[in-house]
Amino acid sequence: ESLRAIPWIFAWTQTRLNLPTWLGVGEAIREVLDGPDADKLRSMYSEWTSFSTTVDLVEMVLAKSEPSIAAHYDTMLVHEEDAVSLGKHVRKIHANTESTILDLTGHTMLGEDNAVLQRQLQVRNPY
Repeated sequence: ESLRAIPWIFAWTQTRLNLPTWLGVGEAIREVLDGPDADKLRSMYSEWTSFSTTVDLVEMVLAKSEPSIAAHYDTMLVHEEDAVSLGKHVRKIHANTESTILDLTGHTMLGEDNAVLQRQLQVRNPY
């Protein structure tokens, strides 16, 4: 009730999970990819600029996310069993979303066609 949007978003960004950006996307896309409209969705990705841009932005955020850092926060700060379980579940959804985005885009790694993003991650990741 007292949690406002900006601190909530900041918290997910600080833990490098970026949850508000991708949560639900993987499940929705996976449902379509596993159904009779899979080819239509793949066509949309390759032909509709607005759709592909949205998917590419989600892919970029997933590439920038670091579930291992979120897991470290959980290890250091979370003590309630239910909360620990929730963190593991959210990280599993993150992994599934990554897999689904790779399936849709045909990429083998997140952001593989984005040289600037790859360079940014190379510079950032040692820290």
